Amino acid sequence: MDRDRYVLRTRTADDPATAEERVRATLAEEGFGVLTEIDVQATLRAKLDVETPPYRILGACKPSYAHQAIQADPAIGGLLPCNVVVRAHPDGGSELLAVDPAAMLGLAENPALDAIAGTVGEELERALQAAAR
Repeated sequence: MDRDRYVLRTRTADDPATAEERVRATLAEEGFGVLTEIDVQATLRAKLDVETPPYRILGACKPSYAHQAIQADPAIGGLLPCNVVVRAHPDGGSELLAVDPAAMLGLAENPALDAIAGTVGEELERALQAAAR
């Protein structure tokens, strides 16, 4: 698992459809539900008439953590849910990415959110690692 400034990242040899199925299952195992999904490939085809490789954004949420975060900072909803991306990698297989909750919630500069962000980050990382196996 790689971490950079704001994202957790890993790769799998699976095609994007299989990788998405696996990441949905591993997110569920960690207690996350997928509230939203955006098929970027289909949207760009429909709106701009351009073809792109598969790229899907899953809005993952664990209600207990969302509730805690909103209690600590009612405006934090603009930074929720945790986006998880499944995209075709140019070298084959798929790349799985998730916004690092510490980077995202750190924007609020509210120390009460630090522990939540750390726990959510650990759980997202486990889910992505498990999906990449």
